[in-house]
Amino acid sequence: MAKHNADTIANALRKRICLEPPTASPVLHEQSLAEEFGVSRTPVRQALQRLAYERLVEVRSGVGTVVAPLSEEMKAKDVELALALAKTAAEFEGDKRLSLEANAYIVALGRQVAEAKEIDLETNYAIRSTTINILTREMTNDILAEALRSSLWRLFRWRMDEAKHSPSGIDPRLPEVMASLTEATKVGTLGALLQAQYDSAMRNS
Repeated sequence: MAKHNADTIANALRKRICLEPPTASPVLHEQSLAEEFGVSRTPVRQALQRLAYERLVEVRSGVGTVVAPLSEEMKAKDVELALALAKTAAEFEGDKRLSLEANAYIVALGRQVAEAKEIDLETNYAIRSTTINILTREMTNDILAEALRSSLWRLFRWRMDEAKHSPSGIDPRLPEVMASLTEATKVGTLGALLQAQYDSAMRNS
């Protein structure tokens, strides 16, 4: 059995949260999670702190840590913030060269989506989460990267919810988004990739 740490626990909970209905706000008990992952409460607490920073969970007085609900009243603001940060990141990172590893990952993911007849929600999650990680890991400014990462996770939760409620049960935006990102790899800069992320989000907002 794989040994869990704060990172693997955060990854597992992040996936669970993104696949949950947006109105669900289950309490995340540290002790229960520690038993589930076979660890002490310390890495669980560290994972929850990370998710709280990403606005995927929130701490409520007298209740504990719960999954942050998506509010329809805030949806437009969530989208607006993600767009603004993506645009700022594209301008800030500018001509920074994209690493060969990141370039190869984006091209491979784009090919996977283009060749797939259907992308289920779990595969969608894997592709989107990998893309978010690539975009933010390549950035030079840690503060901006963390802010963009948090806003993209929020936006992604909205996209997953829309996909779950679509007649097909899949995300119709994903092929267009990955095609844009793949095309941007030809430029070879992080700025181009972030601009493609912004342009795709704008078209689909």
